[in-house]
Amino acid sequence: MSNKPQELVPKKSTPRKYNEVCGIVGIFNYRDQVQNERPFIEWALRSMHHRGPDSNGTWSNQQNYIAGFVRLSILDLSENGNQPMISACGRYALSFNGEIYNTGEYRKRLQNEGVTFRSTTDTEVLLYALMNWGEEYVLENFDGLFAFAFYNAVTNTLILARDRSGIKPLYIGHSSHGIVYSSQYDHVINHPTIKANALHAGAIGAYLSLGYVPENSGVVTSTCMVPHGYFFRINNAGFTRHRFFNYALNQKGKAAKSLEQILEENVKAQLVSDVPVGTFMSGGVDSPLVSYFANKHTPIQSFTIGVDDKKMDESSAAAEYANIFQTKHLCQHITEKDLLETIADNTKAFSEPFADFSSIPTLLLSKFARQKVTVALSGDGGDELFWGYPRNKRMLREGMVFRHSKLLRVLNFGKEKVTGAKRVVRKRHLEVTDFPAYYYRSLFITGAEQWLPEMFDDEIEEAFFFKNVYNEDGVLDVNEHNIMNVLRKLEFDIHLQRILIKVDRASMYHSLEVRVPLLCNEMIDYSSTVDYTSCMKNGQGKFNLKELLIDKSNEKLVLQPKKGFVIPIGDWLKKELKKDVEEKIMNMPSELSPLFKRKELEKILHEHNHSKQDLGWLIWSLYSLVNWHQHHRNAF
Repeated sequence: MSNKPQELVPKKSTPRKYNEVCGIVGIFNYRDQVQNERPFIEWALRSMHHRGPDSNGTWSNQQNYIAGFVRLSILDLSENGNQPMISACGRYALSFNGEIYNTGEYRKRLQNEGVTFRSTTDTEVLLYALMNWGEEYVLENFDGLFAFAFYNAVTNTLILARDRSGIKPLYIGHSSHGIVYSSQYDHVINHPTIKANALHAGAIGAYLSLGYVPENSGVVTSTCMVPHGYFFRINNAGFTRHRFFNYALNQKGKAAKSLEQILEENVKAQLVSDVPVGTFMSGGVDSPLVSYFANKHTPIQSFTIGVDDKKMDESSAAAEYANIFQTKHLCQHITEKDLLETIADNTKAFSEPFADFSSIPTLLLSKFARQKVTVALSGDGGDELFWGYPRNKRMLREGMVFRHSKLLRVLNFGKEKVTGAKRVVRKRHLEVTDFPAYYYRSLFITGAEQWLPEMFDDEIEEAFFFKNVYNEDGVLDVNEHNIMNVLRKLEFDIHLQRILIKVDRASMYHSLEVRVPLLCNEMIDYSSTVDYTSCMKNGQGKFNLKELLIDKSNEKLVLQPKKGFVIPIGDWLKKELKKDVEEKIMNMPSELSPLFKRKELEKILHEHNHSKQDLGWLIWSLYSLVNWHQHHRNAF
């Protein structure tokens, strides 16, 4: 086909209703025309209405490319902000899901270069920046949460990209015909060129290990999530993958600003909106800090949920923070009945297999907040950037075991078994060769490391970013600083992705946009200048954030033991859900059942139901996999 630029004419958008959320979908064919693709695009727009019922639009170059978009109006609520957005010359088109926070300086530069803007949106700034400066410069310098599709009709090239940390989703499916992409996985796997593809057993094994499907992979062959910090370049020759950001393994330089300055400036920047903004507020550290700085600049509403079990309920601590900060605080009490009734929504909200059942209260919190606000700020990212998880604390001792040879590790393991000494050498030390592999397995969901090799009848794929960590210089050096840096990099590149998937899908299901100030570019860069010794003190992680919060509230409140609401999934699987779970797992769809050993599945259910071992998380992951298959596998 010719590369001659075509006038790109957007379809008239539907009238705006009220402020909802964003999603993108599109098809790039290598040779075929796209006239017949419109029914698929329109189905995709209907099925992600929750991501953006404010408006929707489709357009095509009338040859090989068609795109669709649903919009949540956050900035510039007029039709000037509708998408797909076409350049004034008609040669470039952008579909953009997310927010860019530092567009002010770039808008002025573009105006000085002769650009005339028709809207106040960050979308239009991004469009002309990509046109004038190219994707590599833009991706390295623009700060925000985003996934976008940028089409250049001059060269017939499509750029698909995700932000540094992977806050916003973008899936692709590829075939000999071309590329289909979307904010939702169910769209990709139900496109006619992908629909008949077999399941990818290795990716299912990875899902059952980590509780989510790792990036650059998909449970249907020839599909994947675009990895965070990457962009794909697509043209008639196919597609290539390019990395624009790599989280630093080792400390580098000295930060120009303080932690407090960076956090305050970026929370303030992320308050910019033409619709109501609030915050999630837990009884922990990160979200109270975000709430403090948000309320310092504008009166905000903070949201939390409360439960009956006082051992897990954080609502009183959240209320105490709200009282100190003087936020307008709202708490919704939820019951076990509320949680159980949300399981059906949980299946609908996650169009890819997902096993982290903390998504259920996140769905309820998002639904509650959406009654009052359209945008919420969360505290996600602090644990990954500043060594905040309890599992991080024991790793210095356990990681240093890899100074010794395999023979010495075996001997010490036997000695500890015989003498009953406090265990330092674990069985996992003998099964892997280095610390990265040791820590990677610690990220597995409970029960997976022991039972997955027994029940799963195929090779288990390793996560893309785990395999990539071995490309880093010095990754196998066994010293305290390197162990903690490897640990943090794996937390950022692997575990954080599960958290971000959970929050995005749960919030978007209720048309709520969640912004993540602790994952702004400046904070990510700042974290790479920080050594673990400044974050881990007195047996506690992310102590730098705690010290900052103590200064804004009080020490007793900040340093009290973290509670955290835990879903009673183990009990549910023995009682309320038992019949449905056993029926679905033991009568899997014919496409899934060959991957599993039936006797081992029976054994796992028996072990759990008779309280011999708590295998709730692993059983839930199997149950969620079957529910996903039934609800999303053949949806179009």
